[in-house]
Amino acid sequence: MHTKGGRARGFLYKLPMPKAVDKTRWRPVPAFGILYAIVTLTNFYIFDRITGLLGWGDVRISVIYAFTLSTLLLVGFLARTSSGRGTRGLFVTVTTAYGLEFATISGLIIFEIANLFLSLNPRNCGIALLLYTAVLAAISIVNAQLLGVKNIKLPFVKKLRIVQLSDVHIGAVHGRRYLKRVIDTVNTLKPDLVLITGDILSGAVPPGSSKLEHFGRLESRTFLAPGNHEFYEGMEEVRAALPKNVEMLRDEEVSMNGYSIFGLDYIREQGMSGTRKIDRKFHNPVIALAHVPQFLDLPDGSIILSGHYHAGQIFPINFIGRLFVKYFKGIYRNGGITLYVSPGTATWGPAMRFGSRNEITVLDLVPEMR
Repeated sequence: MHTKGGRARGFLYKLPMPKAVDKTRWRPVPAFGILYAIVTLTNFYIFDRITGLLGWGDVRISVIYAFTLSTLLLVGFLARTSSGRGTRGLFVTVTTAYGLEFATISGLIIFEIANLFLSLNPRNCGIALLLYTAVLAAISIVNAQLLGVKNIKLPFVKKLRIVQLSDVHIGAVHGRRYLKRVIDTVNTLKPDLVLITGDILSGAVPPGSSKLEHFGRLESRTFLAPGNHEFYEGMEEVRAALPKNVEMLRDEEVSMNGYSIFGLDYIREQGMSGTRKIDRKFHNPVIALAHVPQFLDLPDGSIILSGHYHAGQIFPINFIGRLFVKYFKGIYRNGGITLYVSPGTATWGPAMRFGSRNEITVLDLVPEMR
């Protein structure tokens, strides 16, 4: 039973015209309509259930909320300019709303199960769910601003100290100030190499933009393998925006002293999270950068560094993701090859983390492990 509440005030976002779409870079995805419907139904359930428990429920307002939030999310993806002035506020607002929904879902699951066996007071449960969401969201927002350093020791043919950055997503939420913290921390670690496994930005970054200038302060040789966000914005556009000291590798190999660095390109056929094969022979152990986690046909003793999944970033995705993603977070081994999947150096979407953390990874490689 729903009770009528107050009127919902409408609002409009004045958006800039999106840049022209290159049709060769986009393919219709039949499942997209199904996904849109699922997201809209989820929006409806969460909003309608909470307001209903509180006695404010109005199915019409719930429907408007559900479709508005789904549509604004779609607009944000299509505009693809989340770091621009016109859409930054929209991007932050909508993704934060989804972050709050994720925080609410776990509480609602507990409530629905308990409600099957217990006689619960609806209003008290509604208030408790709001408090639960507020506490979880506050912890997640604070955690998303923290920056941790993780040290890992791995066997390799050469003694090296490598720093891996991944999924920094400079743009709508994390900007120059956050990137400066990252670069300052990296420089204090004194690595031999800095290896970036994709998604350095979120949204369009024009050539010469100051958003990426702090990468130019890295004191070690730096390589980047592109991810899906570099693909979305255009590889050459991203290359032009990067400081000159960051070397982008697109299916390219750089020979070092007894080993090589290889950067796996990100191509259209991969979609959002697909893997790909390479037809290439390597003669020395390789440190490969592949944005989406996967094993490659490499010599024994090689190492693959990846990211992409953010370790789920938000509860309960970090638990659900482990059930569906083969290489989700941490160290994996296949024969003589080691894969490390970073949880990411920053966040994408809502600036929230719970059950995961932002990470700068220090890999100390040694010829022998004792």
